[in-house]
Amino acid sequence: MVVKLLVAATLLLGQVAESTAPAGEKLDERVKLLVRQLDHNEQVKREAAEKDLIALGSDVLPLLPPVNNRTPAEVRNRLTRIRTALTKAAIEATTKSSPVTLSGEMPVSQALAELAKQSGNELVDYRDRFNQEARDPTIKVELKEVPFWEALDTVLDAAGLSLYNFDEERAALAYVARGDDAAPRKGKATYSGLFRLEPARIEATRDLKTGVRSARLTVDVAWEPRVRPIVLEQPLDETSATDEAGNPLPIDGREGKLEVPVEVTNSAIELEIPLEAPDRSVKQIGSLKGTLTAVVLGRVESFEFSDLDKLRGAELERGGATVVVDSCRRNGDIYEVNMRVAFDKVNNALESHRGWIYNNECFVTDGQKNRIDNVGVEATLLGDNEVGLSYKFDLGEEPKVADYTFVYRTAAAIIRVPVEFELSKIDLP
Repeated sequence: MVVKLLVAATLLLGQVAESTAPAGEKLDERVKLLVRQLDHNEQVKREAAEKDLIALGSDVLPLLPPVNNRTPAEVRNRLTRIRTALTKAAIEATTKSSPVTLSGEMPVSQALAELAKQSGNELVDYRDRFNQEARDPTIKVELKEVPFWEALDTVLDAAGLSLYNFDEERAALAYVARGDDAAPRKGKATYSGLFRLEPARIEATRDLKTGVRSARLTVDVAWEPRVRPIVLEQPLDETSATDEAGNPLPIDGREGKLEVPVEVTNSAIELEIPLEAPDRSVKQIGSLKGTLTAVVLGRVESFEFSDLDKLRGAELERGGATVVVDSCRRNGDIYEVNMRVAFDKVNNALESHRGWIYNNECFVTDGQKNRIDNVGVEATLLGDNEVGLSYKFDLGEEPKVADYTFVYRTAAAIIRVPVEFELSKIDLP
């Protein structure tokens, strides 16, 4: 079966070319020039500037000026279109599977390093944590523009390795030695763009008091760790199953929806699909189809505010998010930076599962560019599209606060990525 990843944004990457800035001209200078041209007297030059800004690619997003009441209507409309086009292109680039090319004989360590380099996905050796021998055999692989998960499974099978999906330190794929009785990874799973789905176990039960029989299929769902899902959703009315003869197998609770939140550092979850127990004559689930929705954080934008002691209502806008620093004040030995982050309503970034925002990166740098992380955060405002936060910093005795810069990084939107999948030939107990 051909499995498709349906991306929330449909703008083709071909519409966003490589940077067209002339040699020797810095990107920020090129952007400033083109933004000024958006207000040119001649329409043809305004349209050319808009087209050129889009062609520069998503790297220009943080360089675009904020829109305010003083922005001319023509410029405001064009900047809105530019941001929309570039954001959609960035979304597609983020949610597209990473192709990998490997050819020839090489040590496993080299193959895994190339996989990480080409895909942007971090791979970590966990064998020492399980007291396993860190062997580095030479393997032979021939992979050309193969999707990441298929390439990784091929290398892991050749090396006798598997994955440990619960790295407690960072979003990465941790690999370990495979048990002697473990089956090959390739051939067991379905690949769907950024995602890998594999049947893990099936359990059938009978309630001895009522005689009711049921079954539950557990599916391991993993994703490329370069993206950050915050929750996976599986509407049961978009799930169907058949036995080996093609007869339908009922899904239990078809009106419901499974929701599995994702921990910050996890790279996989277990999705438990409830089934009505099939007749004992049925030996296999011939096919299980569904559409899984991954709620994924979009492009991370960085907001930097200098001269910390003078910040009062300072505001920056990036890619659909607006950050306002209301104040910085000393409270005993701790400095408190009170800020708000608001999102465009169309992005629905706080529609649900807003807990992700408390994990956003936030720190200050001193006059020597040394980073000082926050020592705590509390919510001061919870709105439909806005959150108020108070960050605490221990800056030591009598810091020269004017030299400090406040840095806050947040995803500017939430992307809903539907993933179609089909699992087949699952043996019943």
